[in-house]
Amino acid sequence: MWAVHVGMRWHPEWYPGLTSNSPLIDFQLFIHNNFPGKCPIPCGVPMPQKWCHWPPAGNLTAPSVYDSEPNAIDAIDAIDAIDAFGNDSNDSNVSNVSNVSNADMSNITIKVLTYNLFWWNLYRVRQGDGESAGKLMKAEIEEDRPFDVIGFQECEDGHRALEPVGLLHIYNVLQGPHAVCLAYRKDVWNLLTHGMEDVGEDMRSHYYGRRGVFWMRLEHYDTGRKLLFVNHHGPLEVNSGGECGGDSIANNIIHVIQNKSRPGDAIILVGDFNANAASRTVQALWKRMVMLHSGTSFGGVDNIFGNMDSSSVISRKNLGPGGSDHDALTATVTLGPVEAARVEAAVEAVDFLKAQPPGNEWQHFWCGQLETDVGYVPAEGSFLRVVKHKPHRGDSLDVAAPQRCCRLCQQDPRCRSWIWKDGGPSCEMYGAAPVEKEKVPGFVSGLSAAEATLQGGELALRALTSLRPT
Repeated sequence: MWAVHVGMRWHPEWYPGLTSNSPLIDFQLFIHNNFPGKCPIPCGVPMPQKWCHWPPAGNLTAPSVYDSEPNAIDAIDAIDAIDAFGNDSNDSNVSNVSNVSNADMSNITIKVLTYNLFWWNLYRVRQGDGESAGKLMKAEIEEDRPFDVIGFQECEDGHRALEPVGLLHIYNVLQGPHAVCLAYRKDVWNLLTHGMEDVGEDMRSHYYGRRGVFWMRLEHYDTGRKLLFVNHHGPLEVNSGGECGGDSIANNIIHVIQNKSRPGDAIILVGDFNANAASRTVQALWKRMVMLHSGTSFGGVDNIFGNMDSSSVISRKNLGPGGSDHDALTATVTLGPVEAARVEAAVEAVDFLKAQPPGNEWQHFWCGQLETDVGYVPAEGSFLRVVKHKPHRGDSLDVAAPQRCCRLCQQDPRCRSWIWKDGGPSCEMYGAAPVEKEKVPGFVSGLSAAEATLQGGELALRALTSLRPT
């Protein structure tokens, strides 16, 4: 509506092909196509064909304790670094490490930050809210030490977030597509290469577009240790994994990590996954990486994963929102031999869901699980009721979208699973988890938060706390 009533009036050149009399749907489609992430695709517009089911990814390994050849850089690294240097003025030369022996390579620590900046609200509507996010980061740096690497989501200008509070001199910032940013401490790390790959896309019911991972591979100046840092902003709906599902998203992320890392690299994956511990996305990642930290926003959709042992975690903090609708999370890990208690972050994440289930109001609601183009085969005798879409009769009969079906299920303590069927639509609810699943185009099926959390608790007990050595 702002574009129609304000933007078009003062800046008609921003909207070529449109006039003040153009239908609202035309404005929405123009903004969706030209400014990804700003506006969902309008109802009735044909959806793009699914594309994101990739070949199965292999397994990751733990970081090496020491680099066998800290001065060496392989041919692939050299090519990548030259490409990165040509594409970004912030990139450095291939390597600035010299004359470092294994004996010099003591343990190093890496401090990580992940933060969804809520850009449209915090920086556009509230004009930075007195630099509340920047001040939050600066306070943590002054209390402890600078973050080595930062992953921002909903970030349209990483410089804008850091410069007003005097932090930009510490970091080089990389701006990626899909409103994600990376930053690294430029006096400690040398950028070897970086890039972006799409790994999924939003569900049709809340479609902004494709979602990806923005990554950078760094070299530690003093030791030659390598770090692959990966930032992800996951697809909507929350806990769906988008159109391709949580298992596909997790597989595709691991696939990118495998292709962009080298044996011995430390690997850290951060982001607002739009998926918490009840989701198939996070549960699938528990089998491939070590969860190091998880937040509390929207059930814990902000997460930090790594390939290092969970006992390598020195500290974990939830820094609070700083004006965002997500909390900033930080974790510090050490590379090398450690003697500390293992962090059970996966179990802690599920325990939080048990203590803080989703609310019924939309601002506090999230669904346990959603699976697109999947029909559940219900357990015998588990049928509870069916709701047909009759919105004129009230909210309790509005099942226009799958998340509304899930919301009705979660309002009934007996309901454990549900099936939303397009073409009516209608919502079927069941008092047990399904016995089977089948491919059914146009169906969306899912679990209540209580059932998904219960199943997540069993999987969390088997979550990885370490990976095999390189």
